[in-house]
Amino acid sequence: MQYWVKVVFVDNQELEVTDAIRHTISDDMEILEIDTPKAVTLIPLKQIKYFSCDATVFAKKPGS
Repeated sequence: MQYWVKVVFVDNQELEVTDAIRHTISDDMEILEIDTPKAVTLIPLKQIKYFSCDATVFAKKPGS
C-alpha cells in the first residue's frame, strides 16, 4: 500500500511524499525514515516541526 506523508520543518519548509510505503522513527528517536519504491529519505527529528500521514495506514484490516 502506498500513502502520503507530509513533513513541516522548523523553518516552515514542507516536504510531501505521495508514494510512501513505510515511515518509521529510529530507536534512538533521532531520525525519521520515509521509504518509497525509489528512495529512502532520512530526516533528523530536530529539524521537524511536525509530520502527518494518510490515516488509511492505520485502518483495521478486514477479518482482524
